[in-house]
Amino acid sequence: LTASSVYPREVVKAALDHHAAALIFAHNHPSGDPVPSSEDIAITRQLFGACKVMGITVHEHLIIGDNQYFSFADKGYIARMHKEFDQNFNE
Repeated sequence: LTASSVYPREVVKAALDHHAAALIFAHNHPSGDPVPSSEDIAITRQLFGACKVMGITVHEHLIIGDNQYFSFADKGYIARMHKEFDQNFNE
């Protein structure tokens, strides 16, 4: 597989069904290269926004590769998403 469908509404539904206050997302890249694709960044942004609206915190999105990983939180993506969401929501 080179792609997988992720539906934010299904993620939020599962989180609410489990009374989750926060989530950590993770997936693998079979190629071994954990660098996020533009699609990875886009779906993370969609998931983040959907969760934020519902009061669910997204702490992290990890991409696992060949004995490596990419952390959206460590690279500042999650913090930027918080800032962008808050700026857009307060306008």
